[in-house]
Amino acid sequence: MLIFTTPETDAFWQEACKATGIDPTTTHHAGTFAEPRTDVHIAFIDELAGMARDGRKRGTAHMQLHFEHEGIRIREPGDCWIVTTVAGKPLCVVRITNVAITPYIEVGEVFAASEGEGDLSLEHWRGAHLGYFKEQCELWGHEWRDDAPVVCESFELVYRP
Repeated sequence: MLIFTTPETDAFWQEACKATGIDPTTTHHAGTFAEPRTDVHIAFIDELAGMARDGRKRGTAHMQLHFEHEGIRIREPGDCWIVTTVAGKPLCVVRITNVAITPYIEVGEVFAASEGEGDLSLEHWRGAHLGYFKEQCELWGHEWRDDAPVVCESFELVYRP
């Protein structure tokens, strides 16, 4: 995840709060769904942001290790997320509805489909996430394990201009 705190994301948050009645003091952050490693990642991450804006993406997963490594607080139900492009442009606001920390190998079909990617199958979800998670482990000097804890976040779209 790339985290952004900019005048543009702050203004977007204020606009979203006015339009929806969200309390501006609600815990929130602005950022991407993943960290880009190549130009292909950038295009895909921006595509994911667009899917959230369009309401097709209602879930996302990160390794728990990612939160620990980056010193990022794990979001909680009720928190808001200003979804941005890799360049930091805010696209929409989602509200976290559920957070479950689950071993990678135990992530289920319903959650996999909520991510809105590929054919919505668990098989696609595992294939798409395994390479990324392994790459992160290698980058951070950790050995990959199939029971690695994954933070599975479900969310609802609450604002898009």
